[in-house]
Amino acid sequence: MTDATHSTPVPRLSLQDRMIALLVRFFRAEWSGALLAIVILGLAIEVATTDTMFFRPSNLMTILNNSAAIGVVAGGMTLIILTAGIDLSVGSVMGLTAALTGYVASFWGFPPALAILTGLGIGLAVGAFNGTLVAYFGMPAFIVTLAGLSIWRGTGHLTTNAQATPKLPEAFDYFGRYNPFAGLRQAYRDGELTGIWENIGAFVDANWLNFFRTFQMSMLIFIAFFLVLSIVVANTRYGRYVYAIGSNEPGARQAGINTRRYTLMTYMFGSFAAAFGALLFLGRAPYAKSDYGQMWELDAIAAVVIGGTSLFGGRGSLWGTFMGVILLKLINNGLTLAQLNTFWQMVVTGGIILVAVGIDIVRQSRDPEAVRKLLATVGAFMAFLTLMTPASVWLRAKISLGEHAAAMALREAGDTLAPGHTARLMEPEAIQAAQLAAQSTLVGTLVLLVLTILAAVNIFRGARPMTLVLAAGFVVMIPVVALMGYQAATPFLVLGACALAASAFVFTLFERARSLSHD
Repeated sequence: MTDATHSTPVPRLSLQDRMIALLVRFFRAEWSGALLAIVILGLAIEVATTDTMFFRPSNLMTILNNSAAIGVVAGGMTLIILTAGIDLSVGSVMGLTAALTGYVASFWGFPPALAILTGLGIGLAVGAFNGTLVAYFGMPAFIVTLAGLSIWRGTGHLTTNAQATPKLPEAFDYFGRYNPFAGLRQAYRDGELTGIWENIGAFVDANWLNFFRTFQMSMLIFIAFFLVLSIVVANTRYGRYVYAIGSNEPGARQAGINTRRYTLMTYMFGSFAAAFGALLFLGRAPYAKSDYGQMWELDAIAAVVIGGTSLFGGRGSLWGTFMGVILLKLINNGLTLAQLNTFWQMVVTGGIILVAVGIDIVRQSRDPEAVRKLLATVGAFMAFLTLMTPASVWLRAKISLGEHAAAMALREAGDTLAPGHTARLMEPEAIQAAQLAAQSTLVGTLVLLVLTILAAVNIFRGARPMTLVLAAGFVVMIPVVALMGYQAATPFLVLGACALAASAFVFTLFERARSLSHD
């Protein structure tokens, strides 16, 4: 091919260069990391779960159903963070609105529609309170919402006496477990359909177990919420102003934007989204209680930053948050399969937030060494998650045995045991089970500890040969870990191997991408 003016040949890009250019365009998107992690982790789980297919439609819809309530809360949090703000009270607002919505419906005799409007109105009022203090009184959002975390949780406990309501009216099911295809299937089975509706009913019935059984309103509302909100943010003055305030609030004010008003609106919407998320949660819960939503503020922030939204404001997307929620649920499910308890899952969630913030900092610096270190850190973090699968069992067993020995020593010394000491005394069968658990997990714990240490060292001394050997070590450990009975941890090894392999070629890719941009 030639240039028509100078008759100079225009070089064609090779397949390798086209792939590099495509990668550059892909990773410029804030949500690229979350999407790539979902694909890799999903494929790894598919390989690791031999008894079920991870990618079957019913399983994917179950993940979406489980993501709905926290996803809506994270959607509201996204707009707040885009303005360079934060809201640490969304979990408490969710608990408050869930409790009061169920309370007025159960004990005050409010019709479900009025109870729902009451809950949403409470959410808006809380958001107006927070937003006024932040936007008009100049109080730091961190302090205002940190105080709100206690205020709104305490208000929920006080107003309902921290008691659960009776079973909620069936109208709440339309926000959660209601299946819009269940009635159609039942009508087909009862022979009440004719014509095209009979054909549709037959199709639904034939595919009930594989597809339609897990179809719930919570999933539809979740997807519709992000669709509508994305359209609003992308095509309205409000959306443009949110990004402008987060990028440069003084500059936005000088440009004539009423930053106080739009900041207030954003905090009101954030609390409204928390109240709406409470409705989705109530749609799948048997009753309402004021302790719902604990630690949801952490999960919401994690989903936002995992999705590529900058905690410094001005950059990010709602679809990134959508994928961040899905990725967070995938990781939590993987940790559950790995038999890690809730406390370890909280530790891991905090670690994920640190990694996501690191990704944002690296994205801004565009330094290849920073990118290499970040990928190496992801590899080390995956090794740590794999380590915790046997290590948590070994550690729990050793602690139980140690506490039993300490309590026995106090008893033999003639001391009176406190109830806490007595509770730690173990029966002979329990002692034997703990000893067996410690012995059976010791070798796996030591091997994975060595792998984790090597991965941590690779962050700072990441020569390409060493990195590739370490990535190969991750791959070799996959069948070994599976044979040891820790199949649920193999997705972390797959993700870690991919991150390490990518880190080995960061400098090569950067150099070639820069040369292509200059051509």
